[in-house]
Amino acid sequence: MVPAMAKHTAAPPPFSGFPKGGADFFRTLSVRQDREWFAAHKADYQQLWETPMHALLALVHAKVVATFPTAKKTTRKVFRIYRDTRFSKDKSPFKTSISGLIPLYPGEAMESLGLYFELGATPFIAAGRWMMEGPTLKRHRKAVADDATGAPFAAAVEKAVKKGFTVTTQQQLVRVPKPWPKDHPRAELLRHKGFAFAFPAPPASVLASAKLADWTVSHLKTIAPLLKWVEAAARGKKPRFS
Repeated sequence: MVPAMAKHTAAPPPFSGFPKGGADFFRTLSVRQDREWFAAHKADYQQLWETPMHALLALVHAKVVATFPTAKKTTRKVFRIYRDTRFSKDKSPFKTSISGLIPLYPGEAMESLGLYFELGATPFIAAGRWMMEGPTLKRHRKAVADDATGAPFAAAVEKAVKKGFTVTTQQQLVRVPKPWPKDHPRAELLRHKGFAFAFPAPPASVLASAKLADWTVSHLKTIAPLLKWVEAAARGKKPRFS
């Protein structure tokens, strides 16, 4: 289920980083999980996290179009802090981090290739197609399995991993899916139900400054050829590195 997203209309202020010590807010919230407490401290959440996140996404969105021109046609999102507990045994009403998304290609927010932020006590930034289903996943796996397209892709993935990136997806199968053998040279990549890269953890000094935007864009550029390969394969086009 796609999480609810916060809407915004006013232009955010210039991004200057997330305040040092802001993670303490989420550490307290993880213990309290109290609607009255949150209501009393909502202004703190907005100042420490929500307003800076809107500003960060606006700045990064403007910068990434140089590498991904299609991002001009997308709408950035900041996810709401309220959890959807309807189908969960955990009835805690609040998330303990703030998340944002910049789709790099037009499409459904949670299905298109995008740049994702989850910030709080443990910062997490990633880019890719977090999940793939049906024909999209089949096209991706076919391109990965094909030696002509998959071998150079796997080699590029390995180079990115050596630079500190980590392959991550919503789900990874225990076995290599049929019709490919378990000893396929790209078995690990075939087991993923999607493809995304988690970035190296940003330094605390970067998180607390305007440098976070350029830091993010720089890392995105490093893996841009891989992400474009993934997008081409997902859309049924022959993927290649430019």
